[in-house]
Amino acid sequence: MEPYGLNHNLGHWRSLRDQAVAGELDVEPGVAARCDAVCAEYLTKLDRMLEMTTSLAWPQSWGDLDSAQQLQAKFHRLAVAEEGSARFAIEQQIEIVKTMREFFQHYFASVEATDIATAATVEALSPPR
Repeated sequence: MEPYGLNHNLGHWRSLRDQAVAGELDVEPGVAARCDAVCAEYLTKLDRMLEMTTSLAWPQSWGDLDSAQQLQAKFHRLAVAEEGSARFAIEQQIEIVKTMREFFQHYFASVEATDIATAATVEALSPPR
């Protein structure tokens, strides 16, 4: 795994998500909400970019010359082939951003559960009205 590539980023956010699930991580509420909103906006842009990759790999012929066929194959590979293509990189970014959002969603759920538990405790300790 590369030290600072997409896989490293995905592993980092999965680790943070798992820490959030375990209740081991604290994030400022305003920061978490803003980050989640930015992630949602970025996901929309990434989805559009992913759709655009289909137009990068034209199925029509580039001509009969061998060099034209080789160039078409190269562009197809760079646009939509498996690993190393634009489509592959965008799909990885989408996975990272979705994992980031899972982290924030777990954080929000944890904060809500804590608020509910605290309110119940305060109400139980309060004198009757």
